[in-house]
Amino acid sequence: MVLLTYTFVNSIEPADNPTGSTTVEPPFPTDVTSSTTTLPNEIAAFMVTLDIFQSQAAAYADEAVQINQRWDNREATFAETRTALIDLQDEIGGWETDVAQVEGVPPDLAAGHVELVIQVSDLSPKVEDIVLGLEAPDDGTLRRTAVAEFQVEIDQVLAAIDDIRATVQNLVSNTSTTVTG
Repeated sequence: MVLLTYTFVNSIEPADNPTGSTTVEPPFPTDVTSSTTTLPNEIAAFMVTLDIFQSQAAAYADEAVQINQRWDNREATFAETRTALIDLQDEIGGWETDVAQVEGVPPDLAAGHVELVIQVSDLSPKVEDIVLGLEAPDDGTLRRTAVAEFQVEIDQVLAAIDDIRATVQNLVSNTSTTVTG
Protein backbone atom coordinates (compact mmCIF):
# COMPACT_ATOMS: atom_id res chain seq x y z
CA MET A 1 0.00 0.00 0.00
CA VAL A 2 2.83 2.37 0.87
CA LEU A 3 4.58 1.52 -2.39
CA LEU A 4 1.37 2.14 -4.35
CA THR A 5 0.89 5.53 -2.70
CA TYR A 6 4.52 6.45 -3.28
CA THR A 7 4.31 5.48 -6.96
CA PHE A 8 1.05 7.39 -7.41
CA VAL A 9 2.33 10.55 -5.75
CA ASN A 10 5.58 10.51 -7.72
CA SER A 11 3.76 10.02 -11.04
CA ILE A 12 1.83 13.28 -10.63
CA GLU A 13 3.30 16.25 -12.45
CA PRO A 14 4.50 18.95 -10.08
CA ALA A 15 2.15 21.89 -9.73
CA ASP A 16 3.27 25.37 -10.61
CA ASN A 17 4.69 26.98 -7.53
CA PRO A 18 3.21 30.49 -7.25
CA THR A 19 6.01 31.60 -4.91
CA GLY A 20 8.72 30.80 -7.40
CA SER A 21 10.57 28.68 -4.86
CA THR A 22 12.49 25.69 -6.12
CA THR A 23 12.61 23.85 -2.81
CA VAL A 24 12.22 20.15 -3.41
CA GLU A 25 10.82 17.84 -0.75
CA PRO A 26 13.11 14.99 0.25
CA PRO A 27 12.29 11.69 -1.43
CA PHE A 28 10.04 9.17 0.23
CA PRO A 29 12.10 6.73 2.31
CA THR A 30 12.66 3.41 0.61
CA ASP A 31 14.02 1.61 3.68
CA VAL A 32 10.84 0.60 5.45
CA THR A 33 10.86 -1.30 8.71
CA SER A 34 7.74 -3.31 9.40
CA SER A 35 6.68 -5.97 11.78
CA THR A 36 4.77 -8.93 10.50
CA THR A 37 3.46 -11.69 12.65
CA THR A 38 1.15 -14.48 11.69
CA LEU A 39 -0.81 -16.20 14.39
CA PRO A 40 -0.74 -19.97 14.38
CA ASN A 41 -3.98 -21.34 12.94
CA GLU A 42 -5.18 -22.79 16.25
CA ILE A 43 -4.76 -19.41 18.00
CA ALA A 44 -6.36 -17.48 15.14
CA ALA A 45 -9.35 -19.84 15.16
CA PHE A 46 -9.70 -19.52 18.93
CA MET A 47 -9.61 -15.73 18.63
CA VAL A 48 -12.59 -15.92 16.28
CA THR A 49 -14.35 -18.08 18.87
CA LEU A 50 -13.59 -15.44 21.51
CA ASP A 51 -15.15 -12.77 19.28
CA ILE A 52 -18.30 -14.87 19.10
CA PHE A 53 -18.31 -15.40 22.87
CA GLN A 54 -17.90 -11.67 23.43
CA SER A 55 -20.84 -10.90 21.15
CA GLN A 56 -22.98 -13.50 22.88
CA ALA A 57 -22.15 -12.16 26.35
CA ALA A 58 -23.03 -8.63 25.26
CA ALA A 59 -26.30 -9.87 23.76
CA TYR A 60 -27.21 -11.65 27.01
CA ALA A 61 -26.49 -8.49 28.98
CA ASP A 62 -28.69 -6.45 26.64
CA GLU A 63 -31.46 -9.02 26.81
CA ALA A 64 -31.51 -9.03 30.62
CA VAL A 65 -31.70 -5.22 30.66
CA GLN A 66 -34.47 -5.19 28.03
CA ILE A 67 -36.54 -7.78 29.91
CA ASN A 68 -36.16 -5.77 33.10
CA GLN A 69 -37.05 -2.49 31.37
CA ARG A 70 -40.16 -4.02 29.77
CA TRP A 71 -41.26 -5.12 33.25
CA ASP A 72 -40.46 -1.74 34.84
CA ASN A 73 -42.33 0.07 32.05
CA ARG A 74 -45.28 -2.34 32.40
CA GLU A 75 -44.89 -3.36 28.76
CA ALA A 76 -44.89 -7.05 29.74
CA THR A 77 -46.93 -9.09 32.16
CA PHE A 78 -45.47 -10.92 35.10
CA ALA A 79 -45.85 -14.24 33.26
CA GLU A 80 -44.18 -12.90 30.10
CA THR A 81 -41.31 -11.44 32.10
CA ARG A 82 -40.80 -14.59 34.14
CA THR A 83 -40.90 -16.76 31.00
CA ALA A 84 -38.41 -14.48 29.22
CA LEU A 85 -36.03 -14.68 32.19
CA ILE A 86 -36.33 -18.48 32.43
CA ASP A 87 -35.68 -18.73 28.68
CA LEU A 88 -32.63 -16.48 29.08
CA GLN A 89 -31.38 -18.64 31.94
CA ASP A 90 -31.80 -21.80 29.84
CA GLU A 91 -30.06 -20.20 26.88
CA ILE A 92 -27.14 -19.10 29.06
CA GLY A 93 -26.97 -22.61 30.56
CA GLY A 94 -26.57 -24.03 27.05
CA TRP A 95 -24.00 -21.39 26.22
CA GLU A 96 -22.08 -22.30 29.37
CA THR A 97 -21.81 -25.85 28.04
CA ASP A 98 -20.68 -24.56 24.64
CA VAL A 99 -17.96 -22.42 26.22
CA ALA A 100 -16.78 -25.26 28.46
CA GLN A 101 -16.67 -27.79 25.63
CA VAL A 102 -15.10 -25.64 22.93
CA GLU A 103 -12.54 -27.64 21.01
CA GLY A 104 -9.10 -26.62 19.85
CA VAL A 105 -8.10 -24.45 22.80
CA PRO A 106 -4.39 -23.73 22.27
CA PRO A 107 -2.24 -24.94 25.18
CA ASP A 108 -0.90 -21.43 25.79
CA LEU A 109 -4.47 -20.19 26.28
CA ALA A 110 -5.85 -23.11 28.31
CA ALA A 111 -5.56 -21.36 31.69
CA GLY A 112 -7.42 -18.33 30.34
CA HIS A 113 -10.09 -20.58 28.90
CA VAL A 114 -10.58 -22.25 32.28
CA GLU A 115 -11.03 -18.81 33.87
CA LEU A 116 -13.55 -17.91 31.15
CA VAL A 117 -15.50 -21.10 31.84
CA ILE A 118 -15.58 -20.28 35.57
CA GLN A 119 -16.84 -16.75 34.90
CA VAL A 120 -19.50 -17.95 32.45
CA SER A 121 -20.72 -20.53 34.98
CA ASP A 122 -21.68 -17.65 37.31
CA LEU A 123 -24.16 -16.15 34.82
CA SER A 124 -27.05 -18.61 34.99
CA PRO A 125 -27.38 -18.39 38.80
CA LYS A 126 -27.50 -14.60 38.49
CA VAL A 127 -30.43 -14.85 36.10
CA GLU A 128 -32.11 -17.09 38.67
CA ASP A 129 -31.56 -14.27 41.19
CA ILE A 130 -33.35 -11.90 38.79
CA VAL A 131 -36.29 -14.32 38.67
CA LEU A 132 -36.34 -14.53 42.47
CA GLY A 133 -36.24 -10.73 42.62
CA LEU A 134 -39.17 -10.57 40.21
CA GLU A 135 -41.13 -12.94 42.44
CA ALA A 136 -40.17 -11.12 45.66
CA PRO A 137 -42.90 -9.07 47.36
CA ASP A 138 -40.67 -5.97 47.60
CA ASP A 139 -40.66 -2.79 45.52
CA GLY A 140 -38.37 -4.31 42.85
CA THR A 141 -35.13 -3.57 44.66
CA LEU A 142 -34.06 -7.23 44.75
CA ARG A 143 -34.73 -7.63 41.03
CA ARG A 144 -32.90 -4.45 40.08
CA THR A 145 -29.98 -5.42 42.31
CA ALA A 146 -29.86 -8.86 40.68
CA VAL A 147 -29.84 -7.25 37.21
CA ALA A 148 -26.91 -5.04 38.28
CA GLU A 149 -25.08 -8.08 39.69
CA PHE A 150 -25.71 -9.93 36.43
CA GLN A 151 -24.06 -7.04 34.57
CA VAL A 152 -21.05 -7.30 36.92
CA GLU A 153 -20.80 -11.00 36.07
CA ILE A 154 -20.99 -10.18 32.34
CA ASP A 155 -18.18 -7.66 32.84
CA GLN A 156 -16.11 -10.40 34.47
CA VAL A 157 -16.74 -12.69 31.48
CA LEU A 158 -15.64 -9.90 29.15
CA ALA A 159 -12.56 -9.29 31.32
CA ALA A 160 -11.66 -12.99 31.08
CA ILE A 161 -11.92 -12.71 27.29
CA ASP A 162 -9.73 -9.60 27.35
CA ASP A 163 -7.19 -11.45 29.50
CA ILE A 164 -6.97 -14.21 26.89
CA ARG A 165 -6.46 -11.59 24.18
CA ALA A 166 -3.70 -10.00 26.28
CA THR A 167 -2.02 -13.40 26.55
CA VAL A 168 -2.14 -13.71 22.76
CA GLN A 169 -0.73 -10.21 22.42
CA ASN A 170 2.14 -11.14 24.74
CA LEU A 171 2.79 -14.28 22.71
CA VAL A 172 2.83 -12.22 19.52
CA SER A 173 5.13 -9.59 21.04
CA ASN A 174 7.58 -12.24 22.15
CA THR A 175 7.69 -13.96 18.75
CA SER A 176 7.37 -11.04 16.31
CA THR A 177 9.97 -10.52 13.64
CA THR A 178 11.22 -7.33 12.07
CA VAL A 179 11.90 -7.17 8.36
CA THR A 180 13.92 -4.35 6.81
CA GLY A 181 13.55 -3.89 3.12
